Amino acid sequence: MIIQHAILHILDTNTGNLIASQGEMPVTDIGVHDYIEKLVNKIYAGDVKTGTITGNDYLQTILAEKDFPKMTTELAMKLFEVVTGSDNIQAGDLLSFQATTDDGPIFGMIKLNFSPRYAHAVAYVSEKMVNNLVLNQAVLPAATQTVDEAILINMTTSKYHLIEKKHLIDGHRVAYFSEKFLDIIPDVSIKENLQTIKRTIKNVAEKYDDLPEHEAFATTQTAIYEALESGSINTEMIAEKVFYDNESAKSLYREQISKKIADKEIPVENTQKYEKKYRVQKFKLDSGIEISIPMAIYQDKTKVEFVNQPNGTISLIIKDIETVLNKFTI
Repeated sequence: MIIQHAILHILDTNTGNLIASQGEMPVTDIGVHDYIEKLVNKIYAGDVKTGTITGNDYLQTILAEKDFPKMTTELAMKLFEVVTGSDNIQAGDLLSFQATTDDGPIFGMIKLNFSPRYAHAVAYVSEKMVNNLVLNQAVLPAATQTVDEAILINMTTSKYHLIEKKHLIDGHRVAYFSEKFLDIIPDVSIKENLQTIKRTIKNVAEKYDDLPEHEAFATTQTAIYEALESGSINTEMIAEKVFYDNESAKSLYREQISKKIADKEIPVENTQKYEKKYRVQKFKLDSGIEISIPMAIYQDKTKVEFVNQPNGTISLIIKDIETVLNKFTI
């Protein structure tokens, strides 16, 4: 990534001050470059929402401004007005930049929330040097941390990647970064779609005694994991795999899912992230035992098997164990 412009505006809602920078940061500074690049990589690898800005959007209009400090100051002023309206939104800095990546030119905005951290400070008391602890209320996140709010816009395709959290404003949880600041409506995120699928599977499974919830969830996770290789998840495919021989359950699932997810084919950003997340099946038994089973092993009944007992209980059989390693650590 090659950075052409970068500027930092301070949104200190703790003191009620917006300190807009009049000049840009030196992008030739290797520390600045590495910090921004690592944050960008973390954003792309996170639970992003996507969408496309159009010519009528607020963002598209303001990005037409060629004066970078002026344009970003206008953005900082609007964001400052939004965040000062709620005590639940953290104070922070607005980092804006333009860069060129392998996918083309991008414009990015990252809200860097302040975190209180202690640091040492040297002072002289009665001509004696005293090392003190000082609380710094405005420490920025490390490059390895995940930021809460950010947007990266591909200036060629106008497609954006957005990451945000909801905050309590006037008694309601609001995605203020997209709704009140950027004035955009992003596509539903893959995380939200997966949550919808899980809730729908749970609702349908509860209506049919022959399909235990743990089995329905395990099959759903397996179906999602296998679909990730293609880069998308098909909701119809999940119906077939989870409710394969129960037409009534499949019909109910289709009816419920169609009301919440319009497109049967759900594209997946960051397939590696979800492959890592879903490659292990995790179970918690009523006895308190928790067990994690790699997907390949879970699908092999010569290695692990759930058996329904006549008394209504379930036995979990783990087979062909050669060694047992205790993971006790200090």
